[in-house]
Amino acid sequence: QVPYARSETHLTELLERVCEKMKEYGEKVDPSTQRRSYVRVLSHDGTKMDLSGVKIDGDVTSSLKFACESIAEEYEDELIEFLSHEADNVKDRLCSKRTDLCDHALHIPHDEL
Repeated sequence: QVPYARSETHLTELLERVCEKMKEYGEKVDPSTQRRSYVRVLSHDGTKMDLSGVKIDGDVTSSLKFACESIAEEYEDELIEFLSHEADNVKDRLCSKRTDLCDHALHIPHDEL
């Protein structure tokens, strides 16, 4: 038996909804390097967040959602297989061992994944 949280059915449902969460992110540009990053603009617990320098608009949201949907579609089988079995170091393993999508992000503290 597989716990529902790690079942293929549950993970497929989550993948279908995860890209809707992109509306909770905005774009921030590092003034010295001009490197773009995407940061959460809505806190999980309702606390106020520092959004100085964060661009929040429909273009950013649409671009993020499209990128998310493209990744989810292209890697759906790998994501479901991986997430149904792995428990530790999900971000590191997903980024470096299964895809080449975010090797540069492995050194950025980020608990969203």
